[in-house]
Amino acid sequence: MSNLKATAIVETPYARAADLVERFFTSQSEGAGTMRLSAPGAGRGIDGFAVGHDVLVRFRRRQRKNEAIVFDLHWESASGGPYPTFGGTLTVAEDETYENCRLILEGSYTPPGSVAGAVFDAALGSRIAHATAEELLQRIRKFLRDTFEASEATKRSAQG
Repeated sequence: MSNLKATAIVETPYARAADLVERFFTSQSEGAGTMRLSAPGAGRGIDGFAVGHDVLVRFRRRQRKNEAIVFDLHWESASGGPYPTFGGTLTVAEDETYENCRLILEGSYTPPGSVAGAVFDAALGSRIAHATAEELLQRIRKFLRDTFEASEATKRSAQG
């Protein structure tokens, strides 16, 4: 089993972020719980290499925990194959300013293929997993920022 942790600062107020995270997963999962994950290689030490596949995603919002909102998160390959299964959490936490929040994705995954999978994970798989986590956080970040900005623009236009 391998551990994974990635964080992102999001230009969205903490008070709005958890609801938007929930909307992100609902909108991305196409109603069937399937979402595309990818790991672009450029700039992450995996030059010229990209991996993408569909995963079945399950998420559940928990109550606040120490001034943060936590989602249980699990995904596994939608079509089987040599892809890891992930289990962990996505935490929406306050940041230093009202305008921002932090997203923290952490958990563990099991590389497929027992010994061969562990060797692949040590050589390349862990970098793919971390690139996938970073890419997912950037997609969530963009969704939150764009959705929040659009709602604020709508409010401004309605007021004046």
